Amino acid sequence: MENILNLLINRIKKSIPLLIIIPLLLAGLGYFFEMKTEPVVSYAAKAKIELGFYDIEKMNNAERAKRYITGNTFLESTFPDYEPEELEALRSGIVINTLSGTTIELIYRSDNEEEVEEGLERLVDAFLAEDNELYDTSSSINKNGIKAYKEDEVSDETKVEKQSKIIKLEKELLTLYPAELTEPVMVGESRSEDLSSKKRAVLGGLIGVTIVFGYIVVPLLFREEDM
Repeated sequence: MENILNLLINRIKKSIPLLIIIPLLLAGLGYFFEMKTEPVVSYAAKAKIELGFYDIEKMNNAERAKRYITGNTFLESTFPDYEPEELEALRSGIVINTLSGTTIELIYRSDNEEEVEEGLERLVDAFLAEDNELYDTSSSINKNGIKAYKEDEVSDETKVEKQSKIIKLEKELLTLYPAELTEPVMVGESRSEDLSSKKRAVLGGLIGVTIVFGYIVVPLLFREEDM
């Protein structure tokens, strides 16, 4: 072991010029040599929805709504013109963040700007349309229940209790509301950045150090195996 250590020190001393020249040379090349590459452009469409409040949990609970929107039933009905592979590609580009128990952020990523905008708008419009339909149905059921309760004949002793119940049901009806688009669909662009001159210089220097280190150490490792 001591012999190997001495050999290593001697090789380092003999290789000091290489330790200086090669990293500096590669750092200089990295600094002045600029690679001409096409930037990778991707797009992300975003929207935010505040969920409604009525008696359909899959539309009113953020986690349930997230699973419902990315499920086969909803996607197939929203994009009936898509082939199975297109639908799967769409699903892989969709991200839904649950910002709270009643707020979701929908994101659709792709390398096609028109596709992400149109795709997310269709997704949002379909969800809001279904939500409003279910809200109207739920609201109508509650209204009909109140109407039937009002028309129900009761004895004089329970009229006060009946009126109190009607007032309570009407107040509860006023608390119901459908989902709302709080942030409309917006498309953002992102580009991959080329390495700056300084970063290329640092990278070149590190590569140079690695090369010299390999030149110094690797022969010693083979020598140790032979011993």
